[in-house]
Amino acid sequence: MKSLIVFATVLITFIGKAQPVKSDVYTWKNLPLEKRETSERRQILEGSGPVMSNLEIHATTIEPGKSAHPSHKHAEEELLLVKEGTLKVTINNKSQVLGPGSIAFAISGDEHGAENVGTTKATYYVIKYRAKDSVNIKRAKDAGGSFMINWNDIAFNQHDKGGIRRYIERPTATINRFEMHVTTLNAGLKSHDPHTHKAEEIVLMIDGNAEMQIENDHKKATTGDLIYLGSNVSHAIRNDDTKPIMYFAFQWD
Repeated sequence: MKSLIVFATVLITFIGKAQPVKSDVYTWKNLPLEKRETSERRQILEGSGPVMSNLEIHATTIEPGKSAHPSHKHAEEELLLVKEGTLKVTINNKSQVLGPGSIAFAISGDEHGAENVGTTKATYYVIKYRAKDSVNIKRAKDAGGSFMINWNDIAFNQHDKGGIRRYIERPTATINRFEMHVTTLNAGLKSHDPHTHKAEEIVLMIDGNAEMQIENDHKKATTGDLIYLGSNVSHAIRNDDTKPIMYFAFQWD
């Protein structure tokens, strides 16, 4: 009887624990499509990492005038990134209309929601996570709290390989350092040689075709695809197109 109880406890613990996210290219065209009453959902990934006890990423598509769900709040922090269309995002009763490339970030416990205020379908990525460490709301508020950033308000800084748009680098309620930017990479170039770093990273293709090296594997990535790179995983990206490409890069530790 005792051994049966021990086995059941181990089984429950195993089932309840998120499995580590695989470093890989998550291809948009292969994502399963789930149709809901007012929206469509594409699940991209879910699992754990060195910093996150659970990291969940999906994409939602909504018709004009619709919302995926009412405004809500939760313990997880959440980043919303507009892929296409026009959204009105509201966080704690403050609203802003956002187009493609724009982001909204809600810290733990802040009420938030999104509505399609355009004339065509709107699609956006949702990155929601829980960290292994305790939540520090004061740290998040001291760093600026919840925020929204419009693509048109971000300066483009040109350099010899293309250019960069810098969005944020700050602590949040659950992360010591959260950094994100958009890279423009000219045709045929590598952004850098294969390298590693402690921070976990997500690369999200905005436009164009790339070749992503993950350890010894070379994989294709195109518009809409998401690449997850675990801590200390060797990686490099190369423009595999005849024109400049653009991609978001997120890092946290």
